[in-house]
Amino acid sequence: MKNCVYCGALILADNGECKRCSEAMRQTAAEMLPPSSGTPRWVKVVKWLFIGLLAAVLIAAAVIAWVIKSLGPMPSFG
Repeated sequence: MKNCVYCGALILADNGECKRCSEAMRQTAAEMLPPSSGTPRWVKVVKWLFIGLLAAVLIAAAVIAWVIKSLGPMPSFG
């Protein structure tokens, strides 16, 4: 038993024909390449660290602007 490479349907015979898409299964499991996992893990980690850092900077800038605005006009020294 194995799955069809083209549609993913279950095929009972090892070299049988898929009943869903009518494709003959001629490749063995060793010949088929393993599916790629997509984006590497380190790229995802770096992306989320960058997003977190950007969010922290924006929140800090908003807090600083709010504090400065809430203090009102400053008396001049001198």
